[in-house]
Amino acid sequence: MPPSLSPSPTLLTPLLPPKTLVGIDLVTFTSTPQFHGIRDLPNGWHFLYTGTTESLSLRCGGWFYVGDTSALENDISDGAVASRSSEHPGPEVFVWKWDSDSEILAPLKGGNVVEKQEAMRYKANLGAIWQSGGLFRYRSRVSSTPGGGRRVAAQDEYDEEDEEEGRRDWAGLTNHLFPRLLSRIVGQPDIDVGGRPRWMVTSASTAGRDTEHIPGLSSPGREYAEGATESEFSFLPIDLKRTWREGAIGRERTEAAQDRSWALGDLINRYGDTGRDRSGEAQILGELQFTFLMVLTLMNYSCLQQWKRLLGLLLTCRTAIKDRELFFRDVLKLLLLQLQRCDDLEGGFFEVDSDEGGEFLRKLLIKFSMYVGEIVGGEESAVKTELARLEDWVKSEFGWELQPEPIVRRGMLQLEDGEQVEMEISGNEDEETGEYAPLVVDLDEGGTADDDVDMGVHMR
Repeated sequence: MPPSLSPSPTLLTPLLPPKTLVGIDLVTFTSTPQFHGIRDLPNGWHFLYTGTTESLSLRCGGWFYVGDTSALENDISDGAVASRSSEHPGPEVFVWKWDSDSEILAPLKGGNVVEKQEAMRYKANLGAIWQSGGLFRYRSRVSSTPGGGRRVAAQDEYDEEDEEEGRRDWAGLTNHLFPRLLSRIVGQPDIDVGGRPRWMVTSASTAGRDTEHIPGLSSPGREYAEGATESEFSFLPIDLKRTWREGAIGRERTEAAQDRSWALGDLINRYGDTGRDRSGEAQILGELQFTFLMVLTLMNYSCLQQWKRLLGLLLTCRTAIKDRELFFRDVLKLLLLQLQRCDDLEGGFFEVDSDEGGEFLRKLLIKFSMYVGEIVGGEESAVKTELARLEDWVKSEFGWELQPEPIVRRGMLQLEDGEQVEMEISGNEDEETGEYAPLVVDLDEGGTADDDVDMGVHMR
């Protein structure tokens, strides 16, 4: 893929200090004195972030979109983001200037004449920067050096086939993102001098439920450059201890605790557009993508917790597997792609908050595989096809066996004195049968059973 011979979408980073950690999508590198921006940005979503060091430092970044946003304009509430028009002819040029006080890249907003003139000056100097080699070409992945580590951004050689695969991966990891979703989760975006939005996220951004509140201390949000304030995440509300409708009792409540399809449907209905079921499903898929990528790039703890909560809901549904076949096909396809990119995070994706690795996911997938077998059976199903691909990959890469081996339930056992007795196993932990089956109990009126439900004990 030869370098572009004409102006292309470009992001300028004036005043960025050398030796700053820079990340663009799935690639990270250390800036050099010659680095002034990135050219040849492909159309679609991008996430640019920086950190003062490669580890143990706050990472700050922003989501932005390259291309004509007219197709996305309907997703913006209150017309917060305008589409490109003839007012902005020529290639897109984003100007994100380094703020030395807050140590982040912030877009020039053009709120006054000085900022507008500054933006025009940077753009007018674009040709000179290009000719001097200060603009590095966008790449979707960086090869490792023979001795280990990452190549610096100044090296332009790359394998075309490898590059195209990386771009396909990034597109598959972001194809359910849209402006209204980002505004719901992050808050309203900053608008730059060209009328283009940026949604800011940091490694310290968090949702209220994941924040440790200390009496007497408040956290109204951290102030950043030009008055920007970091807001709390507004994730989809998922309560895995209460997955039944208000007023449900008896068998209905017990079944909703074992099969979370009702909770999934309720979430889709509440956050989707009226009469457009797929729009609610898109909210879930988009949030699944957002949370995963914020862990992969920023190591954001709160996003990891929400990613796990989303999977905890999705992979414990039964009837929805058939009722929402295309949705679950998309979930499994996305999950496989996410797992294939887990190694992009140094130290391991599953090690961000604990030493259990991916054990929580392995258990969820084992149960989900069993549910698919029960619900779909021998029928043809897009869900079953995608699950088979996922099962093959996790078995070869992680050694996970999602299909439990048959267990001998009945047989003869020889005792020490030589006597033989017939024994039968009534159930095991994974099947939730026998002694592991959920217990239905009577509770006095007004009592709560949230803690019991979490342990498999359900009210009647």
